[in-house]
Amino acid sequence: MKKILLSVFVLAALGACTKDLNETTVSTADNDNTATIVNSADEAVRGEIVVKFKPEAESVLESTASRAGATRSGVADVDALLETIGTTAVERVFTITDSNRDKVYRSGLHLWYKLSFDENADLEMVASKLAHIAQIGTVQYNIRVKRNYTRRATAYESVQHATAQTRATAAFNDPLLDYQWHFINTGNTSVTTPIKAGSDVNCDKAWTLCTGDPSIIVAVVDEGVMYSHEDLAANMWVNTAEKNGSSSSDDDGNGYKDDIYGYNFVSNTGKISWDVSGDVSHGTHVAGTVAAVNGNGKGVCGIAGGSGNNDGVRIMSCQIFSGESGATTSNTAKAIQYAADNGAVILQCSWGYNSGLDTEDAGFVSESEFNRYCSAEKAAIDYFIDNAGSATDVIEGGIAIFAAGNEYAAMPGYPGAYERCVSVAAISADYTPASFSNYGPGVDICAPGGDSDYAKSAAGTILSTLTPAESSASNPYGYMEGTSMACPHVSGVAALGLSYAKKLGKHFTASEYRTMLLTAVQDINQYMTGTKKYYYYYSNYGTSYPETMTLSNYNKQMGSGYSDAYLLLLQVEGTPCVTMPVTTGTAKAIDLATFFGAGASALKFKSVTVSAEDKTAVNMTACTLLGSKLYVACYKPGVAVVTVTALVGGTSQSSSTAPIATEITKKFAIVVRDGGTASNGGWL
Repeated sequence: MKKILLSVFVLAALGACTKDLNETTVSTADNDNTATIVNSADEAVRGEIVVKFKPEAESVLESTASRAGATRSGVADVDALLETIGTTAVERVFTITDSNRDKVYRSGLHLWYKLSFDENADLEMVASKLAHIAQIGTVQYNIRVKRNYTRRATAYESVQHATAQTRATAAFNDPLLDYQWHFINTGNTSVTTPIKAGSDVNCDKAWTLCTGDPSIIVAVVDEGVMYSHEDLAANMWVNTAEKNGSSSSDDDGNGYKDDIYGYNFVSNTGKISWDVSGDVSHGTHVAGTVAAVNGNGKGVCGIAGGSGNNDGVRIMSCQIFSGESGATTSNTAKAIQYAADNGAVILQCSWGYNSGLDTEDAGFVSESEFNRYCSAEKAAIDYFIDNAGSATDVIEGGIAIFAAGNEYAAMPGYPGAYERCVSVAAISADYTPASFSNYGPGVDICAPGGDSDYAKSAAGTILSTLTPAESSASNPYGYMEGTSMACPHVSGVAALGLSYAKKLGKHFTASEYRTMLLTAVQDINQYMTGTKKYYYYYSNYGTSYPETMTLSNYNKQMGSGYSDAYLLLLQVEGTPCVTMPVTTGTAKAIDLATFFGAGASALKFKSVTVSAEDKTAVNMTACTLLGSKLYVACYKPGVAVVTVTALVGGTSQSSSTAPIATEITKKFAIVVRDGGTASNGGWL
């Protein structure tokens, strides 16, 4: 059976890029150009076409088409066609300002133009004629991005909740943290069931090191985020020049007017909306997972929401959905560029095209197909990855994170499957793959996304912020599920890691940090045995449609593992990790040469220390030095940080007859897992 949950937006088969396209390649005897019309005219915006000119047209475009109000390109063959179709505008797709000019030209975005003309003109004829012209490399219909969903949010108040306590040692006073098993999972069956301790992103440990930093900006490319929400307002990105400037004026010179909290690319206005008929709180919900304010005594927590002292990461709303409408593909690409140019370093995208293996609405099955059919969108994503972060001293470039999709397919959808993006699959409260989640080659990592058909309750899904229309004005919180909900967990973890890097004065390239993010994981493959029973659309049909998943099909198919915020923070600070299985007999030996070098046997090891909290976390009953080995017994999965001190160059530090020894110290983390070391066999 196929279902597409509300929690993933799908650029549907009639969206910007589809596989079964009416592809047209035009070539004439006296023109060797083979410009390709890359998508279908079905449901394209009438009177608009997007083209990418070849570099040789740049000089004439600069003198003609780049001017405000231009109706001609300066390219003779193009203008001859434009003359016949009632052209009203020739304008660049991507915004160019004094501050981003070099980056835009270096990336080739300046060659993309949108042509606007009489809506009654034959769109396919116009595209075909444009494809004849030697100076044009790509012709792309301008489709309105659509979303496909089948379920709305479930308000918190409509769910029966038992008294729960999942917050472990976290000090935050947010009342609904108890039910956010996806942040801190103690295995409490009063929250939901089935459930296993540790099936979370390990916020409890991570928050002891860092809770966020306001210099880190996450762009939520989605529905509009409710910037006035009681649990989000303090952590919204605010463009102070526009907030304090004049109405209908581009006060900061970034090419957009009144963009105080971001920009609405559906209506081309600075007014972010979230209460249009057809909105489902999706943007507001994912924003809460990333950065709902912590420690404010209200609602829920966010992974990088700070400590209640105005120190959370910031959410920028890049709106591409509004009610039943979506932005055009050209404006969606522009939204991604906007995020890069205005300070965002994480691109949070809980949307994507259907999996190429979806039997009803197939998307792309290969990177080459995505590259070919989604030229403008790919160009924008590459621009973000290459150019975001220029306003920070933490990361050089940006991290683009996408939902893997909810088609039950053994392959994620694009753009997430694009090798430069991070594609996120979903797991349930007991480590098993969510029944709906895409998996397989192209998935990079997994995180909690919930599974109501398995838990037979919304409480087994993801609790976060909602708009009053989907909940209530007095309690604007509720549940959603999907890889759309798993995606912001990874975005939040990534933002938290960059916050910690800021705190420590660290700097990474985007490539370095992406590698850290994808290796800061716990092993998921140990749980891929047996079967899992779920009930298709339980909220609608009850137990009428039982289905069974064979979990071995997901072995090494859920990416590198499930995201662990604490392990990422340890990587950021440079603390190495060693893995070991849960102890079943005697203590296990860890060779200290791993940390002290090959000459460890010549050192005199002085002491080993572990905090009482960490000992409890892994039920550590032994941690003893013997020669150059550390013998450890841990009877519970988790992470414990160990500090070992050794002496080199002497026999002691108080000897009066020999040189005083030099004391050296190494800190490392012991990661204890049910199944031992991770196989990390997923696709990277």
